[in-house]
Parts: sequence; C-alpha cells; structure tokens
Amino acid sequence: MKHTFWIIGWLLVGGILCQVGWLPWWAIAGVGAMGGWLWAKGNSQSFWGGFLGGFLLWLLFALLRDVANGGILSARVGALFLGLPRWGLLGVTGLLGGLLGGLGTLTGYRARVWWHRR
Repeated sequence: MKHTFWIIGWLLVGGILCQVGWLPWWAIAGVGAMGGWLWAKGNSQSFWGGFLGGFLLWLLFALLRDVANGGILSARVGALFLGLPRWGLLGVTGLLGGLLGGLGTLTGYRARVWWHRR
C-alpha cells in the first residue's frame, strides 16, 4: 500500500509540471512509467495507483479551470456532447487522465519485469 502512495505522489508532482506548461499533456504517461518502474509491486497495484493519481490530477485541474471561468466553457462543451452536464464532463476528463496515468504506470512496471527476466 505504501508503494501505491509513492506512485500517486509521483504522478501528481509530475502532472503539475505538465499542467503549468513545462511538459506536454501526454508526458504524464512517461512520469507514470517511471513511477511504475521504481515502486510498483504488481500489475494491479501499478495500474490502480497510476489511475488514481491521473484521475485526481486531471479532475482537480479541470475543476479549478471550471470554477475560474464560472463553468461557461464546460457547459458549452457539454452541449456539444449531447447535453452532457458539467459534472459529467469533469468526470470524463478525470477518467481519461486516470486511464493515461494507469496505462503509463502499468507499462513502466511491465517493462521492469521484462527487463529483469532477460
């Protein structure tokens, strides 16, 4: 369980660097892969730790941006997706971030397993 918190923390710190514009949005997968290589102890732990870190990161930043502009942008984008409400759009954003973080972390863990088997 302690290693899962390391993965989540690693993703959050690396994700903050992505959000402030120093890294591109997809770099969170690379940050997750490094966390998976260093701390993950199994397939399930690596994926769910990365998923939770990516989900929280993207949901938090989407929520902060949504509150900053009064929800205008999320309401308009939600209308493009068949009337998806604001909270639904924020949930989809968090889900996409979670998948990116989880798959990146799982990739890092599986790469370490493959490397040590050679």
